[in-house]
Amino acid sequence: MSFRNHGRRAKIAGMIEHSRYRFENDEPVVDVRVGTIEQLFDNRDPAPFRERDLDPELSEYLVDAGEDLWGHDRFRVVFWLDKPCRPSEIEQAYRAHFTDKIERNKRTRRRRRRTGQVALVLALALIVALLSFAQFVASLVPGSLGTGLKEGLVISSWVVMWRPVETLIYDWIPTRHERKLVEKLLDAPIEVRAGDGPSAKT
Repeated sequence: MSFRNHGRRAKIAGMIEHSRYRFENDEPVVDVRVGTIEQLFDNRDPAPFRERDLDPELSEYLVDAGEDLWGHDRFRVVFWLDKPCRPSEIEQAYRAHFTDKIERNKRTRRRRRRTGQVALVLALALIVALLSFAQFVASLVPGSLGTGLKEGLVISSWVVMWRPVETLIYDWIPTRHERKLVEKLLDAPIEVRAGDGPSAKT
């Protein structure tokens, strides 16, 4: 991936076109090519330079690369720079960025769990009310009309359970996958090398 020259659209197009990864010592490598260390960071972030987030497109590229390489036990990330810098500068920013993403993922999961629990309590209360009302309607309205109204209320009472159940049982699956993916990125060895880097998979 290169962050030099051309527009951001061209960068993304080139990134997708060359989305194959080379191997070193039987281990896949994610190559990131930049001119200077400054190009790795989000210029919109008002924080001091070394405390800024990674560039959003770089972060997205790394996450996509992690997804592509999900089936591998591990991979490494190699940053190629024209102007050398201390490897610790890049590694520190990289680790901090993905550590923060994991924390945000955990907060999102906790928030969704609390939302699901509150929604479940409300849904159970609504079910009790609807079922009671269904019995009342059935006793008040005779014949097939009363039966139809009762069945409709019973069905409605279970429909209100759909969203709480989805939140508590299913919504955690993509959140967990995202956390595992970011953990793999966080654990990936980081290298910083000088030069343009390999132009093709070797």
